[in-house]
Amino acid sequence: MIPKQTIDEIFQTAPMQSHQITVTGGSKKSQYASSLSYFNQEGIIGGSKSNFERYTGRFNSKIEVNDFFSFGNNLAFTHLDRRGISSNQSFNGVYSSALNLDPLTPVYEVDPFALNNYPYNAEPVVMDENGTLGISQYVGGEVVNPLGLLAIDTDKTRKEQFVGGVWGELEPIKDLKIRSRVGLDMDFVLNDGFTPLYFLNGAQLNDNETSVFKAVDRYFTWQWENTVSYTKDIGEGTVTGLLGTTANEFNYENLYGFNTEVPITDPNHVYLNQATDTLWNASGGASHAALFSIFGRLNYSLKNKYTISGVLRRDGSSKFGAENRYGYFPSVGVAWVMSEEDFFSNVPLLEVFKVRASWGVNGNQEIGDYQFVSIINNSRGYNYGSGTETGSSPLYIENQNIRWEESEQYNLGIDFGLFNNRLQGSADYYIKNTNGLLERLPIPSHVGNDPPFANVGSVRNSGIELSLSWRNYDNPVKYSISANAAYNQNEMTFIGNTEKVLTGASWAIAGPVTRSEEGLPIAYFWGYKTDGLFQNQAEIFQHINNDGEVLQPKAKPGDVRFVDVNNDGIINDEDKTMIGSPIPDWTFGSNISVQYKGFEVSTFLQGVLGNQIFNGTQRQDLRYTNRTTAILDRWTGEGTSNTVPRYTWNDTNNNYRISDLYIENGAYARIKTLQLAYNFSKEFSQRIKAEKLRVYVSADNLYTLTAYSGVDPEIGALSSFDIGIDRAIYPPSRIFRFGLNLTL
Repeated sequence: MIPKQTIDEIFQTAPMQSHQITVTGGSKKSQYASSLSYFNQEGIIGGSKSNFERYTGRFNSKIEVNDFFSFGNNLAFTHLDRRGISSNQSFNGVYSSALNLDPLTPVYEVDPFALNNYPYNAEPVVMDENGTLGISQYVGGEVVNPLGLLAIDTDKTRKEQFVGGVWGELEPIKDLKIRSRVGLDMDFVLNDGFTPLYFLNGAQLNDNETSVFKAVDRYFTWQWENTVSYTKDIGEGTVTGLLGTTANEFNYENLYGFNTEVPITDPNHVYLNQATDTLWNASGGASHAALFSIFGRLNYSLKNKYTISGVLRRDGSSKFGAENRYGYFPSVGVAWVMSEEDFFSNVPLLEVFKVRASWGVNGNQEIGDYQFVSIINNSRGYNYGSGTETGSSPLYIENQNIRWEESEQYNLGIDFGLFNNRLQGSADYYIKNTNGLLERLPIPSHVGNDPPFANVGSVRNSGIELSLSWRNYDNPVKYSISANAAYNQNEMTFIGNTEKVLTGASWAIAGPVTRSEEGLPIAYFWGYKTDGLFQNQAEIFQHINNDGEVLQPKAKPGDVRFVDVNNDGIINDEDKTMIGSPIPDWTFGSNISVQYKGFEVSTFLQGVLGNQIFNGTQRQDLRYTNRTTAILDRWTGEGTSNTVPRYTWNDTNNNYRISDLYIENGAYARIKTLQLAYNFSKEFSQRIKAEKLRVYVSADNLYTLTAYSGVDPEIGALSSFDIGIDRAIYPPSRIFRFGLNLTL
């Protein structure tokens, strides 16, 4: 039989719904807005196993009690149910298994002979509503039938969230405003799951006992902000000052329970108290963080021509030790509207011309809690003789010296408008120096603890940002066109160790992929350079060092020729070098809108240029895994290929070590959104007792132009050092919508 392709089996057309009802009203002294919304989307992989469903209710109001006091609120409640599958991981991923499972294995096993033999007749082989899932006889390890992974995935998350705030504003004298706001964010999260008996292959199985778990997480954050502002006209100028404080506290608590031997197999009706094992596993914990800020702002504007503003913040964070808790973050900006000057009146066509300059420092504290002290893990296993004992040790190495990450930015820009401001644009040049970059510090694995957070170095980003728009609303055909582009240069300017190098992210089957080094882009791709393939034995013998020794003596015709980068006569780790960068040189976007009578067409395009992607979707360490069609262009004899090496089970040359063979052009241009709408006339709307009626159809991710061979060139980042590595990322959805907007 010819088995169905597993790629086709895991993908589906996924429905999506989005509905919202909004009611607004009020009077001159009192206004309110209330809404109810519902959203539901299934995943294109897994269907209901990667479903997201959300209900949201909102109520906002503002009441002016009298001439000097007003108050209001912003309240929202959300309930959501979520199930998801893992993305961008090399091992045990649904999509990565679908890419790598051999094509000889049937998705569903229907052969009676196979079903009457091992493992089908002896192990808890996974079944779904369509039958018994096939098990590969060729590929093992983490590559399994992806439908089996979906079938045993029962984890789900339920969340109730309340976000709200109340505020009051007092104006005791003219232009003096005192404002206070208290906000809350309360989350109650339930995670539960059931692990059935299953057999996916000899390495991925649970043939002993079923289990159930439930985790309860409670998040509570409050914030209290108080400000005093005053505005005063002085001659032809205006001064505005503001002073304020913000206090923020985050509290987290969790409870976890686990037990085994559950007699019920329906995951929708499994609870902890149904487990029959007498040995319970329970745990719990808590976390806390706080932030207190004092800030001030002063603005001065003269004749609507000249503006200067300054801000100073003092932020204190519990995420840092007592010696480094507080950070000071100033900023200043100036602007000059040159087009308001008398000497500018004779400049033709140019209505607006503004020059801006600014400097400022921002802080970042986004690391885990208590990183400056050691947290004790009391579940460590220690081997004593033939037994194992449970003990305690630090979870990670403490670092009492961690401090605020600071980003200092200089900016110089212009804004302009021509032809009665139909043509508008801006240009900016910036330099951003991030000092004290907060990341986990790589340490040797033999230390036995997780690495600490540290201020590992400094990064510079510099470049230009450009935007241009043209609009014409005077003709029956109204249109607007806007475009923006940004050019960025990235460089690691300082690393705080003696090597001046930081090892970055790894690819699970081959080791480190990214690396940071002073003078080069952050997280550049690090590996061997290649110089084509050996076409014959003579070329292998000609690839020699200065002493006449063959550089790759184990190579065969069709193998990869690696470059002796440092020219030391040996191909080894010292020859690894920069083979690409995940940081784009250019990012760009464009919006286009055209209106004619009631019709409207709009589109949004985006893209990047100048970056590379590490394509790690294929399991080159396993013999029988599936391959992309690129393998059809492999070397099969002299002159047949100079890019794809020969296929062999005895790879004495280690052809698939990390090298530029994995590096691909990451540039792309994407039609992100395309929408066609029709706005019914006011007369027609009034006939159906409506104020406005609009219908539309739209498409998201409609088309992507790219040379990248993977499923999506928009990889993103897992951390500052893990950028642009495709480990089988969840593919983007092409979404088609039909909608209606009705205003009564």
